This record gives sequence, structure tokens and C-alpha cells, in this order.
Amino acid sequence: MLADRWPDLEVHPDITTADFDVDDVDLLAAGFPCTDISHAGSKAGISGPQSGLVDHVFRLAEVHHPRWILLENVPNLLVLQRASGIRYLTSRLELLGYRWAYRVVDARFTGLPQRRHRVLLLAGRGYADPAAVLFGDDAGVPDEIAHPPSDHRASGFYWTEGRHGVGLVAGAIPTLKGGSTIGLPSAPAIWFPGNSLGRRFLLPGVEDGEALQGLPRGWTRAAVGEGERDQRWKLIGNAVPPAIGRWVAQRLVTAPDRTTAAVWCGDDKAAGQTFDRNAGRWPDAAWGTNRQMWRVAATRWPLQENLLPLTDFVDAHDVKALSHRATTGFLRRLDESRLPVPAPFYADLEEHQSVTRPPLATNKNRWDGGASTRARMSRQAQRDTKPELLLRRHLYALGLRYRLQYRPIRDLRRRLDIVFTSARVAVDVRGCFWHACPLHGTRSGMNADRWSTKLERTAERDANTADLLVAHGWTVVVVWEHDDLAKAARRIATIVAGQGVRTKPARIVYAGGFAGVRTQR
Repeated sequence: MLADRWPDLEVHPDITTADFDVDDVDLLAAGFPCTDISHAGSKAGISGPQSGLVDHVFRLAEVHHPRWILLENVPNLLVLQRASGIRYLTSRLELLGYRWAYRVVDARFTGLPQRRHRVLLLAGRGYADPAAVLFGDDAGVPDEIAHPPSDHRASGFYWTEGRHGVGLVAGAIPTLKGGSTIGLPSAPAIWFPGNSLGRRFLLPGVEDGEALQGLPRGWTRAAVGEGERDQRWKLIGNAVPPAIGRWVAQRLVTAPDRTTAAVWCGDDKAAGQTFDRNAGRWPDAAWGTNRQMWRVAATRWPLQENLLPLTDFVDAHDVKALSHRATTGFLRRLDESRLPVPAPFYADLEEHQSVTRPPLATNKNRWDGGASTRARMSRQAQRDTKPELLLRRHLYALGLRYRLQYRPIRDLRRRLDIVFTSARVAVDVRGCFWHACPLHGTRSGMNADRWSTKLERTAERDANTADLLVAHGWTVVVVWEHDDLAKAARRIATIVAGQGVRTKPARIVYAGGFAGVRTQR
């Protein structure tokens, strides 16, 4: 991307070793990784392996002494681990001799129809006053946001969720994300109530996503390499809308140099009041020095640009509709969670599910293996299997409590049978048939090649899931159906208790000592 757009730009591939031979630096800006801070991330905090890379910003600041430092990240920075993230950043800035100010903004203030909340943290040295820059503009929350109209407009929502939230936003989409943990695009869907049946729930394309971030269509096209995974959604989801950068730049140029004794906006009675650095939750806007900190009643709307309609960004006749399978899954999660949604929205979902249902196929060449195989398949449960129930009984008897059918990584659409969230231990109970146990797995005599392919894919998915969890700091315990389940439960208890685990990296453990192998065609 950088090489295509700015071919003469020198790119340092690794921030941990980067150094810059420059003098008189006016601004050092960084949108450091949110992986360890965001709701969907590991929640390791500001010291995590990804978000902790922000330390290299301070390393460079110590050398080059920029007049301004600008950082950007997610609002969870103000809350996670009792606000340890923002506390750490402001303390480091103060040690370097900077005064600081921060503010949460909503990208909709630029006119883009995307509800995207981000923290802008600005620090200045000498007479540079970050509070004057960030708080000089405040337009207040628009009436249509504070008091949404009763009519149902085009609205974005997270079709991949539905258990803990939906993210339904009237007239806009929820935050564009960088894709799921396994690299799949996760663009929000858009509900167009006035469209014909079957076209009321649509998925924006990748160039629509670029436009919704304020980028020209095709901006990330150069990131697609031959034979490589498409990274465009990841780039788009991690981007900062350029209009936000333009606003900050204009404020930096026009804001006066002064030392602010008190700055606030609006009529909040708390404005201008000091607050405790050790508070477990920091306000949406504040400024401070190494002596004191003040909360600010600034809204998330520095300006009020006219909100552009979603139809300016998404051609309702040219994008894919939400599939029947995706709609069915979303409806099921809504029903299970009982989350409140507008009645017309739910009714349209049911209609969409009905009209997108594919016709029943009549397959004359059955490959299921005959009556005996069908009988065996009918006895294969997806959850609450006999070995799983017995293992849970043993674990419960040992005093362990756990989550069932839980997603250890929220962005990964795969659930593990038994999960210990605090210990970061996930238990995968595998049946010998479906998961191709080399000791006890059997094969159908009919259509052997097709069954071999199907079971091989299951084994590959098992391995891929385990590898992803380990990469995110989870220990995966695999329990085979043929294992001694009482013994397996005791081993799981030992791992959860932390004996011999805290000193070891996340890994895959086979409770019965038998790893098994992948099937081969």
C-alpha cells in the first residue's frame, strides 16, 4: 500500500528497530495497536505484546523531542483494567515534560455515516497547549442522535453478533472492524426497510467500506498480492477516517499557544473539576499536567457536519444480500439472548429468512453410506455428548465451574465445549468418529473418498482452531472420547489451578496423552 501510494517514502518495517535521522520534529503521530485493549481483543492491557509497542513512541520522543505527540486508540483504553492504559500513557508523557489532553470523538461528526468512537490523545511541550487544540470546538450532540426520529431509516448492524449486542445504528453503520481473527471480512450488514423482499438486508462491498472510512474507492487495491490472503478489509477496519486527521491538523495550525488554567465545554457541572489519577474509569475528555488533572464536559462532536445518507455509499442494487444461513444464525442468537430490537427490524428479518431459503435439492446419488450410516449419524450429537456430560460431572465433583459452548475469542466464530475464562483454558472434547480418531475412528464402506475428505476437513479445522487459541494465549486441552475421563478431569483441574502452567507458554495438551493424527486421503 505505502509503496504504491508513496513510492519515494522510506518505510521502516519494524517499529522496534526503527530510528529516524531527522531534526526539529513538529509532530510525532501514532495509531498504536488496539489488539490488547479492545473489547474483542485479548484484554492483556497496555503492557500486552501488541498494544505495548506504544513504548517505542516514547523511545523516539526521548530522542527527537517533538513539539506535539498525537496518539489514537479505542475508548476501552479509559476503562480496561481500571484505566491502567490511559494512566500509563499520561504518566509517560508527563515524565517526558509534556502536558496532555484527550477526547473521545465520534466519526459521524465529519459527516461519515459510521458510528466510530476513538480516543485522541494529544500532548504538547513548552507553550504548546493540547487542551486549546482538542476542546476549542464543540458542537454538541445533534438532535437526531440525541432524539432519534421514529421513522425507520437505513440502519447498520453486526450480523455476526446477536448474543451480547447488535450494534443497530439508525442512519449509519456501527464501527468497521479489521476482519475476524481468522481473516474473514466482518463488515456490518445494512437494513434497508424500503427495499423489496430479499433485498432489505445487504452487505457492503470492500470499496463501500473504503468510502465509509472516507477513503477513495479502490484505495487499498494495491494490497492484494497474487497468491496472498486479501488484507483489504483488515486495512480498512484499522484505518482512521482522514477527515478526523484534517480536523486535528486545522486545530493544530489555528489554536493559540497558551497555558490553560481551566477548559470546558457545555454545561456539565463536573466540568473543570479535578479527578483522581487512580480512578477506575476516566472521563471521556480530560487534560492535565504532572501536578493535576481536570475533567472536561466536551461531547464527542467537535463539529456537526451534515450526516451523509448510507445510500450515497452503498448501491442497494449492486451488493450481496445477507444469506439465508447468516440470517438464520442471527435470528437464532437474537431469540436465545432476547435482546430488544425494533419490531419492524425483526419482522423483516423473518421475511428475509423465508424468501432467501434455498430450494430443497433432490440428490439422486446419495453418498451418506446407506441406512446403517444414517442411523449412526443420527446418534452423533453436536453438544452434550455422553463423554462431554461425563467429563463435566467429574469436573463439577472436583469443584470446578466453567462456561459451556463458549467462544474464547469473540471474533472467532467457533465455540469450545468447556471453557475456563479466568485461567484461559479451553477444553475440546472430540468424538472418535467425527474427529477421525486413528484408534477408534471408522469409515463408511460406501463413498469412502467423500467421507475421507469430510473427516479430513474436520481434523484440519480442529487443528486450526487449537493453533489460533494458542496464538491468543489460551491453553487448549484435548479430550478424546476413549480417554479415561476421570483422569482427564483431574489433569484439567491441575492445569486450571496453574500448577506448572504459569511458567509455560500457552499450548495444546492432550489429557489422555494421545494426540492422534490427521486423516490422510
